[in-house]
Amino acid sequence: MIPVKDTNTRGIGFVTIGLIMANIIVFVEEVINGPSIIELYSVAPLDIVRWFTLGKGSFIALHKKIFISGFMHGGYIHFAGNMLFLYVFGPGVEKAFGRLRYILFYFIAIFVAFYAHTFFNAHSDIPVIGASGAIAAIMGAYLIFHPKARIMTIVPLLFIIKVAEIPAVIFMAGWFILQSANGYLSIGMQTSIAWWAHIGGFVMGVVVGIRHRLFR
Repeated sequence: MIPVKDTNTRGIGFVTIGLIMANIIVFVEEVINGPSIIELYSVAPLDIVRWFTLGKGSFIALHKKIFISGFMHGGYIHFAGNMLFLYVFGPGVEKAFGRLRYILFYFIAIFVAFYAHTFFNAHSDIPVIGASGAIAAIMGAYLIFHPKARIMTIVPLLFIIKVAEIPAVIFMAGWFILQSANGYLSIGMQTSIAWWAHIGGFVMGVVVGIRHRLFR
């Protein structure tokens, strides 16, 4: 399922647009510089584990790389998909949180998603890049803030493509079940897709969203 539009939110999310622009700038740098920039700024779970167990590397330097890698992508499809999801779901969460809380939430989600992936893939030396974990956190918060919203979605059915308005609860449930299934199947395997970053980010978004609604 490919989300096209949130039918619930009106107006532009200026912080969301800023985040998209930041991702575009970093992606252009990736295209210009090639794999060298990924090698320079990406971090693998094993790098963090070695810091905790052996004291190898700099904690600050590693987390600076994790933050930057949260704006990097592994190709055009990876980049386009993430930016589409951010564009659709970001503004609704931005309006609910307010701009400052929203951007802090996004930045923290980058690290939460990385550590969720690391917890289940501690021995992986495959670098983790992409905004997927932070965007998953936005999706989790969106579910809490706008559970009755409907998402205009492209649904491929064999050789037929349909556009339908799907309730946010159903869209998010289907997405989360898919991530969870893939995450479970990836345990103990080397994978280039950080399924547990998606799961961890989403759970964070749900928890923070609930807390915000209860105590704001």
